[in-house]
Parts: sequence; structure tokens; C-alpha cells
Amino acid sequence: MNKSMLISIIMIILSISISNAQNENTDNIIFKDKKGNQISLDDLKGSTGTYNWQIMEDKNISNEAQQLHQEARQHGGNGEYDLSIKKLKKANKLAPDWAYPIYDLAFTYLLQQDFSNALKYYQMTDEMEPRGFFTAKTAHWSLKKEKEGKFNEGLYLAFMQIEWMNSEEEKLEFAKTIVDKFPEYAPAWKVIASKSSNNEERLVAAEKGLNADPDEETKGMPLINKALVKDVQEKTEEAKKILGELIVNEETTLANIEMAKLVLLSIVERN
Repeated sequence: MNKSMLISIIMIILSISISNAQNENTDNIIFKDKKGNQISLDDLKGSTGTYNWQIMEDKNISNEAQQLHQEARQHGGNGEYDLSIKKLKKANKLAPDWAYPIYDLAFTYLLQQDFSNALKYYQMTDEMEPRGFFTAKTAHWSLKKEKEGKFNEGLYLAFMQIEWMNSEEEKLEFAKTIVDKFPEYAPAWKVIASKSSNNEERLVAAEKGLNADPDEETKGMPLINKALVKDVQEKTEEAKKILGELIVNEETTLANIEMAKLVLLSIVERN
């Protein structure tokens, strides 16, 4: 075999290998938008649907700040709100880049029905963690609209009671009661879209929630539930598009990204 023929054979082998690699890579792509953003199966593997808001690395949070925060939460749980606020503010001075004490300050003021300070500290939390931190975005959205007179003052505080209700049916009925009186209250539509067992009702609730100019945290779940219903209706490509666009959107909260990834993975694996 002469040198020229050997080179030709090597080039053919390389060409076939590259082609196979490209095909494997293409087959691995689940979603690609017009901007070129894409999601592969590898991107979804290991998705759990949960996000850890309490990540502390790179924030230089001292043990003293963490201890003060824990003590403040204990005081809050005992109804000792003034002591809780005092220790949360000390924790914030020691760790000014840590959102958790600020978030808990907002919640403590909310429990005291000090809606002005609650709004102030939820806004601060949102500014510190723009990709989401627990319910800060929804709280800020709700309290801001209460201040503007669009909703009754205290509505968000009342809505929060849903977290302590025992049954899914009770939560669903409570959310329906809220939208009957406040049809533009997006967080309640989110609950209906998530808790209803009727697919048509879920779709209607999702659309109404999305049309109510929701915050980015609230916005994610109606979209995810809409995708789930579309998949059940055998409109799987539409479902994948909804989830893909949510995942690559730079404004989507990190928690919603993780949930959307998990749902998208389950749809892909099932189909």
C-alpha cells in the first residue's frame, strides 16, 4: 500500500468518525431556539427539580452571622418578633451579601403586618438575588400592588396561609375563593393550575395567571403546568417548546429552571 492510498483511507475514516460524532451530538439535542440556545439530554441528566437557595460559598458568611440568623429564626418561631428583628439586622451587618437575613426580616415584618417594611426588605432580597430567593419575588409583586391600591392590603399575608393548609383540595378551594374576588391575582391562579385535577381547568388557570402580569417566580409554574397538560394531550413538541424556552430565558428563576428541566427530562424519557 503506497503512502497516498494510506492517507486517503485515514481521511475517509476520520470523515466517518466526525460524521458519526455530529449525528450523535444532533440526536442529543432536545431543544434549540431561534437565537441558537440549545438544550441537550446531557444538560437534563441529574435534574431533581429542586434548587438550594442556601448556598453559602463565596459569600464569606461568618459562623457568628449564621448563629445569629438561627437564633433569630427561633425567636420568630416563638413570636418574639422584636428580638428576631434585632438579631437579623446584626447578622446582616456581619454578612451584608447574604440574602437570608434580609428575607427573614421581610417575613417577620409581614407577620407584624408592617407591610411597608415587609415590602422594603422583600425588594432588597430580590435585588440581592435577582434569579430568585424562596418567595421574595412573589411577595414583592403582591405587596407592591397592595401599596398601589390594586389589591387589598393584607391579601398576600392571607394568601400565605395556603402553605399551612392540610389538604390539596383545601388549598385549591382557597385559591379559587381569592380569584373570585381578585381575578388578577396571579399567585392564586398558579395554585389552581398546579392543584386542579381537571386539565382544562389547569390550562385556563395557567393562561389567566400568565395574563395577569405575574412576577418571574409565579410565571414559571403556570408555564410548566401548561406544558404538562399539552403533553397529556399528545402535543409533546409544543410542551417541549414551552419548557425549552423557559429554561433558556435569562429572566427565569433558578428554581423554575430546575423544575422545568426535571419535567422536560421526564417527557423526553417517556416519549
